[in-house]
Amino acid sequence: MKNATGTTRRTLLCAALGFGLAPAWAGAAEHKVRALQQQALKVARPTQAVLQAVTSVGGQRLVAVGERGLVIFSDDAGQSWNQASVPVSVTLTALCFADDRRGWAVGNMGVVLATEDGGASWRKCLDGLAAAHLAFMEAKAAGSTELLDAARQLVEEGGDKPLLGVRYSADGTLYVVGAYGLAFSSKDGGKHWTSLMHRWPNPDGLSYYGMVERRGQTLLYGEQGLLLGAPSSAAEFAALESPSNGSLFGAQVLGDGAVLLLGLRGKLLRSEAPGSAWRMVQTPVDAALMAGAQLGDGRAVLVGAAGQLLLSEDGGNRFQPVTLRQRFPFTGVTQAPDGALLLTGMRGLVRLAPSELASTVQPFSTSSMVRSLAA
Repeated sequence: MKNATGTTRRTLLCAALGFGLAPAWAGAAEHKVRALQQQALKVARPTQAVLQAVTSVGGQRLVAVGERGLVIFSDDAGQSWNQASVPVSVTLTALCFADDRRGWAVGNMGVVLATEDGGASWRKCLDGLAAAHLAFMEAKAAGSTELLDAARQLVEEGGDKPLLGVRYSADGTLYVVGAYGLAFSSKDGGKHWTSLMHRWPNPDGLSYYGMVERRGQTLLYGEQGLLLGAPSSAAEFAALESPSNGSLFGAQVLGDGAVLLLGLRGKLLRSEAPGSAWRMVQTPVDAALMAGAQLGDGRAVLVGAAGQLLLSEDGGNRFQPVTLRQRFPFTGVTQAPDGALLLTGMRGLVRLAPSELASTVQPFSTSSMVRSLAA
């Protein structure tokens, strides 16, 4: 199984946590396995801990996930937070919800957690050890020596690979994807799983960072510009011509069906509809863009690994930087029910009131555009 190359979402977000992608020494591996069995500890100041993703649930609740199994939720637009009950203490990297009750989170050691109460409590429905065994059994059934060797290596390495993306599809399929081409699906909300690692065109085992759906198409994106596509509600992905040779860390679907792909060095790419060409959108930053959101009024926002917040008022065709009172590497963004903006990252959580977002937009300079394009 190949080693990760270049700057990846994994190294950007987790370097400070001491988690690597390479196989661990025996002692470290044993510690990580224990983390699969140890409940997340209570945190005195959870909004100041490392948080890797945040989302809005059912229009009222907010849920964020982060280091050492930390999950927090808020029912007052992010002004106060409660810590959820979580059965593991591994870092969680991403989450999604099907409705205001059912949701899933993924993270280190191949963990998949499920909730049925809007994120207040969670249970484990998959981990890397079980996933590696599943991949091995399916490779054995397929009769492929190459697949069997790769699956055997997964088992021998102790299921230590992180999952980095999770998506609940419109047809009810749950997908989880991650480092070194990890990919699994479930048709029943996480009770039973199928390995997709040998079914998708990713011969080099590049890392997947996420999946996004728009009308008529599902896109899977990742390391070194990896881009796969499938008709919506279809599990058979085909390789697409990628508009980038740099890693793609995030994606945002806009209300008009356009998709923004977020990448290294401020690279931002836009496709208007399935089958349409990708074009570069100029940005005033040269650090990685990590996540995005569309606000209730139609404006779009993006956050970056160097503490940037970008705002677009024209449907994602042009972005301006926003001045922030706090800046640190950002990993996630969503809008609260009262219109406030919630940003997560390496130093916790920042809440921006609607008035703050409206009054702090900086002018968009031509020199910034040139630097971005030159990058």
